Amino acid sequence: MKKWWAILGSVLVGLICLQLWLLRGTPGEALRTEQLRSDISYSNVPTLLIPGWGGNGWTYSKLIKYYQKENIAQKTMTIHVTPTGKVKVQGSVVNKKNALIQLIFDWNYTKDYQAQTKWLQQVLTVLHRDYHVDKLNVIAHSWGGSALIHALADSSSLQKEIAFPKVILLGTPIDESVDENTSYAKAQAKVSTDKNYQRLLKKFKEFDPLASIDFYNLMGSVDGEKTDGSVPNVQSIFLKNIIHPNWSKYYQAVYTNTDHTDLHQSAKVLDTMDKILWNNRPLAWHH
Repeated sequence: MKKWWAILGSVLVGLICLQLWLLRGTPGEALRTEQLRSDISYSNVPTLLIPGWGGNGWTYSKLIKYYQKENIAQKTMTIHVTPTGKVKVQGSVVNKKNALIQLIFDWNYTKDYQAQTKWLQQVLTVLHRDYHVDKLNVIAHSWGGSALIHALADSSSLQKEIAFPKVILLGTPIDESVDENTSYAKAQAKVSTDKNYQRLLKKFKEFDPLASIDFYNLMGSVDGEKTDGSVPNVQSIFLKNIIHPNWSKYYQAVYTNTDHTDLHQSAKVLDTMDKILWNNRPLAWHH
């Protein structure tokens, strides 16, 4: 019996160590000012990186390292949110060109994204109140994107305090009642059973943002199917139903041979996102 307790204790210690390792922020590297690229636009608008369910410091590690290596952007701030919702900030975005903000939820294994929705509202409030962020780009993966959309829908004050010029959603479900075998056109004729989506429809009728938002809906496809293996594309495309052309623009792209994790790891997706955020080179989009 003592042997089994020892084994169990070792496993628990190992899991705790793994979790602590996963919560480490990716090291930031300052832009090499003597090597600024002529094909990159450097601005004071920071970009918030929001992980999905179960996401951690590893989620955007490759993205951060790649952009820093290519002298495209720099990670200058790490935000941790404790399981009780306390926001802890390290670093700054003041006068930092193409700054990346790495957001890490210390316990991101909740049953849904409702907790992350509240935590995100607190994070955005802290960024605006304490760090004077009034303009912010976003990259959000999976349920992290769902939480963002709900956080903004539920807060009229945030809608007026922060402008979101570019929001990139990676495999983000909006209406989770639709299955991958139902086309977007056919799904329109059905009544959604997703209560969260129904709430969004009502909330977005009163949505009044500070400035126009460009939404970029990036999705994956595995084995030729209309899903990234975790989120059916049609669930993501329902974003079009809640936003309005008076205050938004909508773009979408589907990447073949790209699963749910690849959406924040694949070189072709990373290349697309740097063009969206920091480059004016034209991209072909499906509206």
